[in-house]
Amino acid sequence: MMYIVGCFCFVFLAIASIWFGYYIIRDYGEHDLPIQFMILSLAGCWLLWEIAKAFRFRAKLPSKFRSIETHEYPTLFAIINEVTDNLHLSPIERVYISPDAIAAVFIQPQLRNLLFEPKRNLVIGMGFLTQMDDDEIRAVLYHEFGHYVQAEMKSSLSVYTVGQFSQSFVSIKDIKKESTWQQQLKVQLLLFTYYTIWFCNRINKAYSQLAKQMEYDADDVAVKYVGAVTFQRALLHAACIRYNYDVVQWGLKQLQPQNIQVDNIYLALHFVGNYSRPSRRLLSSEVVKRVERLGKLRYDKLPLQSVCKVREYAMQIIPSQSNLTSSCSAYQFAQWLREGLMIYMHQRELSTAVLLEIHLDKKKHKLPWFDATYKIMLDGKEIGSGNFIKGYTLKRRTSPGKHVITAYAPSGIISTPFEFEVEQDKSYHIEMDYKLHAKDGIYDVYGMSIIIIE
Repeated sequence: MMYIVGCFCFVFLAIASIWFGYYIIRDYGEHDLPIQFMILSLAGCWLLWEIAKAFRFRAKLPSKFRSIETHEYPTLFAIINEVTDNLHLSPIERVYISPDAIAAVFIQPQLRNLLFEPKRNLVIGMGFLTQMDDDEIRAVLYHEFGHYVQAEMKSSLSVYTVGQFSQSFVSIKDIKKESTWQQQLKVQLLLFTYYTIWFCNRINKAYSQLAKQMEYDADDVAVKYVGAVTFQRALLHAACIRYNYDVVQWGLKQLQPQNIQVDNIYLALHFVGNYSRPSRRLLSSEVVKRVERLGKLRYDKLPLQSVCKVREYAMQIIPSQSNLTSSCSAYQFAQWLREGLMIYMHQRELSTAVLLEIHLDKKKHKLPWFDATYKIMLDGKEIGSGNFIKGYTLKRRTSPGKHVITAYAPSGIISTPFEFEVEQDKSYHIEMDYKLHAKDGIYDVYGMSIIIIE
């Protein structure tokens, strides 16, 4: 409701500025207002045009998603129908498979989702379908569909739709240096952009606190139907599959310069899984917490023999790669990769071997009087939000070597890149600062110093 009220205020502002432009033209000569004020009218037209375009938004699906029907994969659809029936949910709209190791129930948000229940879609990766047994697939699906039996999901769907609508504005993209007239023309659009960014930040902050509990609640739904042991096994196996899938993809990249391809990467993933078990420190800390929350894993409770109809069918529908001019078998690839596994593990450990603490003091300068939020970028990737008045401390892990910190905002902020070099297994404190270029009316955000934390 807050967001809708804010949108109506901006629409009213746009309409008022358009009427003001009409008044200048209609009564020109009867007042002393210059014709240049027509820029306000054009700005209002532009804002209404962007809002109207955003109303037509619909999230696009990744190109790697492929829709499947019941007759193409009857064993999988039988488990999906079992899960939705037991949870008393409406049938799934579409089922997609993807080449990686993922599983998610999702919607394609539209503004009508604010009033009507959205249609749910499921995507599940071949990495899971070709490696998990039927009980594990069932446990994963109970968790994913378990989100939709939670009361919180009804509210979060509306919030998610609002967030997607906000991000659909062209004005949120990079705005290059322009003339004074062009900047004045975009004032209303920029104000609305800052409003949407501010609102999205509020959504993210509130949702991050709720998301963890929603994951736990969905875990409890899965445990109710498949048992704690089966769900723990599925959770750990999913984490191992994701890790080993990354190992396989890394190995494939090493073979690219030689133009060598593997005839069946999912069979290779199976062979790699027989000897590759990621250590606890390489697993996501959140996955470990979720497993331990359900109690100690009882290996004596694991089934001696599992049903694998979904896995067997998935292996049969993998496209044949026998026509490759230069290829190796999945077994040969897995044996070769076994020798390089230590190299990959070392690279993964290096990627988080350095701790960065990026800091800005609270209210470091008198200006600005009104706080503004901007993005902190490490090597071109967003790692958190910064602000002038409240200050911030961001803790991130990275790899040893050279890195660059910059800041980004739609307008009013520039950033001098701060280049630095770090060493393995050390912690660094980076002090940020900013200064006002009064003539241009912009702030420059930059890194001031870096020191080793003892």
